[in-house]
Amino acid sequence: MKKIYIVLTIIIAFTFSKTNAQVFTQGDVSVMLQPSGTHDSTTCSSTGQMFYQITKSNSFVGDIVEVKDMFGGAVIYSATNTAGQNPWYVTAPVINAFITITDEMVSGGYATAGGPVNKVISGIDTVYNINNFYQIAVPNPCLYANIDGNVYVDYNNDCLFNGSDVALSSIMVGASEALNSPSMSTISFNGYSDGIGNYSIHALQSWMTNATVSIPSYLQFIFPSTSCSPVSYSFTSLPQSHLDFSLQCTSLLDVQCGAGSQGVIRPNHPFILSPYVSNTGCNLASGTLKLVLDPNVIYNAGLSTNPANNINGDTLIWNYTNLTSISNGAYWNSFFAGVYLTPTVAVTSGSTLCFRVFTNVPAGDVDPTNNDYTFCLPVVNSYDPNLKEVSPKGTTAAGFIPVYTNELTYTIHFQNTGTATAYNISVIDTLNSDIISNSLKILGTSHTASPEWLAPGVVKFNFYNIYLPDSTSNETASHGFIRFSVKLNTSSPAGTVIQNKASIYFDSNPAIVTNRVTNTLFNSSGINELLAITRIDVAPNPFNDYTLFTIHSLKTNLVYSFELIDVVGKSVKSIKEITEKQFAVYRNGLSNGIYFYRIYSNEGITATGKLVIED
Repeated sequence: MKKIYIVLTIIIAFTFSKTNAQVFTQGDVSVMLQPSGTHDSTTCSSTGQMFYQITKSNSFVGDIVEVKDMFGGAVIYSATNTAGQNPWYVTAPVINAFITITDEMVSGGYATAGGPVNKVISGIDTVYNINNFYQIAVPNPCLYANIDGNVYVDYNNDCLFNGSDVALSSIMVGASEALNSPSMSTISFNGYSDGIGNYSIHALQSWMTNATVSIPSYLQFIFPSTSCSPVSYSFTSLPQSHLDFSLQCTSLLDVQCGAGSQGVIRPNHPFILSPYVSNTGCNLASGTLKLVLDPNVIYNAGLSTNPANNINGDTLIWNYTNLTSISNGAYWNSFFAGVYLTPTVAVTSGSTLCFRVFTNVPAGDVDPTNNDYTFCLPVVNSYDPNLKEVSPKGTTAAGFIPVYTNELTYTIHFQNTGTATAYNISVIDTLNSDIISNSLKILGTSHTASPEWLAPGVVKFNFYNIYLPDSTSNETASHGFIRFSVKLNTSSPAGTVIQNKASIYFDSNPAIVTNRVTNTLFNSSGINELLAITRIDVAPNPFNDYTLFTIHSLKTNLVYSFELIDVVGKSVKSIKEITEKQFAVYRNGLSNGIYFYRIYSNEGITATGKLVIED
């Protein structure tokens, strides 16, 4: 009979949910529900609250009454009869039944409020299945209306969803409204596109003065605003239909590759190199990614993430398929590998390790120049793991670069030096006013990043669920990076200073601010031509047979000469009339030891450095 009684109680509670004086009784305990609620038309919402008026007959000093969660048994409220009242009256607030309901949820003139089922216990008596749901009368609710449209990739650029166009699902479309309500100035809503690209937003019509509907900012990195599909729509009335986002690609195919690391290498310390290939176009790309290793590193496939599919001598090879910019909800769908490398004992502070990353150039690739990337990493003893780099670096502390420089590349390195895994990391970068912010192009990341614009010129890179280990538990895997390029304003005059730094946030910790990098535009006719070279890469160094010099210069059509000098100042080797920016220097019988090189251009001495020869 007891089980039948409980079931009937539940049915009665739901059936009479509009009644404001429900009573539940068991033994000496009686519980009367006292709900109340108010509606505010200026906030378009109702606020409800619930109290239990509990009566305990035959009560004595020390009696206890408790309100508990029906299922988990957690104590929500407790009181003790300290004065010996009989009968004893207790008014208990039901915390989980205090609630605010927007008018969007009003049905049939009522807003439904309440919370989970509770029970009241006092001594041997327990009142089960107290249902907290109740209704608040809302005679004049605020009005709502729909905003709808479609989100798709407009491959044929005709502003219609047809042919080979692709619907985008699970895209969040947001609506932001300005209101003239005395209690609210703004309100926001959002909706998600379904499997065929359709979205619908139920937005507030009352009090609205104007509204904006937009797609997520990360999509704006791929799809610029067009005449038939802006990145946002503005309007002053509801409802609105056919607000379509017919996204048009900036390129159908642009495969690019690169690699990231912690920025510098330390002797005897393993490190992870992260070669990647990505496609910022909309069409699918497949092929092979290859990494040529410096001869002074040892590859460990077992400790690498996504080990190479094949190895050919000093070259690691991976196969990748179906890369496109419209996958995975991020800026692009990239292929990453984490290559675990250890410097050999020959690697000492002051030397460099050089690598090459390249991939095949598919037919229709709009920029074949970014499919091959060679770089060198300096070897140091200590460094700040959270740092900012710029390329071209320029010369002197002012970072002089010619006024005609078109583009800068920034790399932000970060490392989790805390005591626990970092779940989410974000990097915020405020671009200089002389940078064209919407030209920003991500060139590579160590982990999947979702970018967004926080404000004009303020970009945020979100590394959601990165789970970056701390440096104590896994120093090698505790690093990450983001690399991007930006174009400079061509009207910026000589003397313009372009500075940049970034703020790195590890979960909810305060920001770690990187160093500030500086570039200064100069007119080459007014600066000594010693500034012609930005960097010399020498690899390998030390060497025993030959080494390769790579000249990075801001100028073209220069002719170079090379001279090698021993420690007593004697010239032991020279090469004249070098017209290429890469050339080899062979040992040819030179003794082991330290040498110094000088590189001249036809406009003066441009670079000097140290070279080591050893067996």
